[in-house]
Amino acid sequence: MHVLALLWACGLLLNEVQAWGFKNGIFHNSIWLERAAGVYHRESRKGRYQLTLKEAKAVCKYEGGKLATYEQLEAARQIGFHVCAAGWFDKGRVGYPIVKAGTNCGYGKVGVIDYGYRLNKSERWDVYCYNPDSKECGGVLTEQQKIIQSPGFPEEYQDELICYWHIRARLGQRIHLHFLEFDVEDDTSCLADYLEVYDSYDDVSGFVGRFCGDYLPDDVISTGNVMTLKFLSDASVTAGGFQLQYVAVNASVITQN
Repeated sequence: MHVLALLWACGLLLNEVQAWGFKNGIFHNSIWLERAAGVYHRESRKGRYQLTLKEAKAVCKYEGGKLATYEQLEAARQIGFHVCAAGWFDKGRVGYPIVKAGTNCGYGKVGVIDYGYRLNKSERWDVYCYNPDSKECGGVLTEQQKIIQSPGFPEEYQDELICYWHIRARLGQRIHLHFLEFDVEDDTSCLADYLEVYDSYDDVSGFVGRFCGDYLPDDVISTGNVMTLKFLSDASVTAGGFQLQYVAVNASVITQN
């Protein structure tokens, strides 16, 4: 069955479906799919391919989940979950799900690209977790405008947070992000606590900037109808947090200005 038909069968309204988009022949709705299938991709705070099997299990456990099974990963893939990044999943296997093969993705195959059971559990990859429940913070935002705050704001945020906000406007719109208050642990290299902004449907491409300290970052306007915010805090110092607002605006209005 076509992906759109599957989404309709799941009870999504047509105008919600239209908020998603195609790129290179792939229906990019991976964040919605995380909720539908309970499977999601994570990488280390240090970047891509940095997790041993033990560390991968800890990442999933921290968010209340566990390593995804092959069957769960395939079920997610069947409704369109597509990530070109190899990660640990259940029983020490490594692989990734794709719905369309590319030059550097899938080696011409479609499905769960399975690297098999890894004898060396210290190899470093990403991870695929399974958790049908809501994540600790963050979420998928489809409203035309909304205030986003760090957990607990205006009180200090907690240690060891991992939050993802995935903003989805309608096709033909862009997202205008405006910072209202900002106080995140000040660190010269922004390696402790930070907020990252991505002009993308995920935190792999479209990097705009990483922000910390107590200065207000400049406004950010997306080039398309999607944006991702990623907030991480480490195990030590915290601060007051942040508050920002996004507004979905027609691309033609921005072009005229």
